[in-house]
Amino acid sequence: MNKDCLNSIPLERFGQIIPRRRGTIERASNEFPKYEYNANVLAKELHPKIQHVIVSEIEELNGAKRYTLVPDKEAGQEKLAYFNAGQYISLNLKIGDSLLTRPYSLCSSPKEALDGKYQITVKTMKNGFASEYINTNFNVGTKLEISSPAGFFYHEPLRDKKKVLGIAGGSGIAPFISFAKAIADGTEDFDLTLLYGSRTKEEILFKDELEELEKCGRVKVIHILSDEEIEGYRHGFISADLIKENMDENCSIFVCGSQGMYDYIAKETQKLGLTRKQVRFDAYGEYKLGERDEAYVAANEGKTYQLTVTMDFETVTIPAKTDEPLLVAFERAGLKAPSRCRSGECGWCRCRLVSGNVYVPEKIEGIRQYDKLTGYIHPCCSFPCSDCRIYINCEE
Repeated sequence: MNKDCLNSIPLERFGQIIPRRRGTIERASNEFPKYEYNANVLAKELHPKIQHVIVSEIEELNGAKRYTLVPDKEAGQEKLAYFNAGQYISLNLKIGDSLLTRPYSLCSSPKEALDGKYQITVKTMKNGFASEYINTNFNVGTKLEISSPAGFFYHEPLRDKKKVLGIAGGSGIAPFISFAKAIADGTEDFDLTLLYGSRTKEEILFKDELEELEKCGRVKVIHILSDEEIEGYRHGFISADLIKENMDENCSIFVCGSQGMYDYIAKETQKLGLTRKQVRFDAYGEYKLGERDEAYVAANEGKTYQLTVTMDFETVTIPAKTDEPLLVAFERAGLKAPSRCRSGECGWCRCRLVSGNVYVPEKIEGIRQYDKLTGYIHPCCSFPCSDCRIYINCEE
């Protein structure tokens, strides 16, 4: 406002400013404004601490089951968090006195999440504590608490090529079903060639669904059978030669399957001179001690150590077997310890080792340098070497 304009305003109007402002303040509510930034609202929708779902449909597959999960509106869940194709959710389970989590890849398209639907596939594994329980006890109407979508096994255009060579074994097909659906419905923009290994034709999961998805023109599936020779199917294993036959310099390689398959594929891709950057593996899963851990096993076989665990400022002492990760000891004791990937990748279970020693297999050791220096561990991939004292969700 310039000087001439100021001179044209009657002086008495300036005297009305303070009374008018006081009146506005007196008429205002005494409650503090509840405004929330849009970024915070979006973050809560994408990364909720917990989601309440209900099993709405169960489909029998070849030795596995596909579960459809929808929001449990009675528990206040109105919609499901969006996700990237290839990510997983973690189920919170109570089996007997044990409180545990299990991660399962989403095999539905991200677009289906917008319609309030997740799908996971659970194959009953030999001596599978959680998988056997799920496939025996889950029914339509079963209520569950699950995590928000997580994991790094997704296509990132800034990092990954426009062509992807997928390598899957058994139930490791789940994230690739999500990829293929997302490609077919336009959510993802890359071409997928999938090498899918199964023991027999009968054990192939989603065979008809994969054939339907191939019709989009951007998905190609090659089946490899290890135990059968059938016309129209490749026989043997997913070898370096087969990988080389189906890849080019302009592709990224994604792998999902068992730990044994990961070890095998890592060796086969090394034969081709491929770097770790070019080959992306899904989360390794709960680590099983093997030949590479001979020194640890020899020194600790059959032993049981005592863990003094302070969680949320309450302390208990529990036993820990040397052939199982510390996380399993927590869960067996009924401690609701945080966890998601169970493979040392996400860091969700991070806790502080105050005293004692643990063994962390080099293959899945993913602890940050700072955590190494300050005594933090990932109990999902740490095995006890002595009695230990551990803090979870607290400091003293």
